[in-house]
Amino acid sequence: MNNQPPVCICIPNYNNEKTINETLDSLVKQTYKNIIIKIFDNASTDGSVKILKEYEKTYHNIQVFQNETNIGAEGNFNKCIQNLECEFGALYHSDDIYDPTIIEEQVKFLLNNKECVAVSTDMNLIDEKGSKIQQKVIKELSEDNGYIIVNSQIEMLKKVLEIGNFIVCPTVMMKTDIYKNKIKSYDVENFRTATDLDLWFRTCEYGKFGTILKPLINYRQSSSSYTFRTKLSTNKSDGVYVVDYYYDKFKNKLSKSHKRKYKFFCFKDEVSKTVNQILTNKREFDFKLSVFDYDIFIESIKSTKNFKFIVVGIVVKLLRYFVLPGFLREKLINMRFRRV
Repeated sequence: MNNQPPVCICIPNYNNEKTINETLDSLVKQTYKNIIIKIFDNASTDGSVKILKEYEKTYHNIQVFQNETNIGAEGNFNKCIQNLECEFGALYHSDDIYDPTIIEEQVKFLLNNKECVAVSTDMNLIDEKGSKIQQKVIKELSEDNGYIIVNSQIEMLKKVLEIGNFIVCPTVMMKTDIYKNKIKSYDVENFRTATDLDLWFRTCEYGKFGTILKPLINYRQSSSSYTFRTKLSTNKSDGVYVVDYYYDKFKNKLSKSHKRKYKFFCFKDEVSKTVNQILTNKREFDFKLSVFDYDIFIESIKSTKNFKFIVVGIVVKLLRYFVLPGFLREKLINMRFRRV
């Protein structure tokens, strides 16, 4: 690609000495060359900084910044946003591995689709050792042209109600002006661990959001990661609070079908969290689990995947009153999340 627009990649890092090499190696080998890589270390206590300094010495386009004190994960992410530059910018993660063409393909997409202000990609899921667990192809979004474009906030809401949060956070590239001067920061105060989902909705205020239906990242699922730990949460998901907010905003414009999907979306979260309560033996909240609700039944018979949720819902509605042995709970946790 001639006359490549400059791209700025900001990477928040904290204690990722075991993975940061792979991440940076995947970025310096990109087919797209006009990039600046900024790493913001959040007062790491492991060997991360030493590794980062070696890369900074070796590659002229890598810059390392160190926080004197730990400002929290969200604070470091927001610092990354405010230090973006160039025409396009992205916040990539320090434990994932990027396909050599991801930046080239994302820039090409944004240049060819001027109405889009952001683009994400699909992913492969890898474990702590880097072995591929699963190719997470977004089959529900399959298009002949290899991508989809979400035109508005209400359309984003409909997609999320249909298939969940399909935006892979550490793949999002955005027009820097939008990221830095319009979005500005993650709304942690209101949406906590689901601030990324809210950010995608907010992005749609300023333009369209594209997704390349091709796995261009190896997304690491680590049992010690923050993302993994939130999967075992026993309370209502923060993502549901985001969906609640935008559902309330647009519910008068939604069809009866999408209102049913919203109800089923919330039901699925209740089932998942009740399963977690059983697996962790923590029962701070008693979910309603309306397994015999008419709208939920109608949604459940639309697909095998949906029907499994209502079956599991019926089982856990009864099982939650019993305590499973510790060894069995641990085994089920490992099976559920494919831990190694």
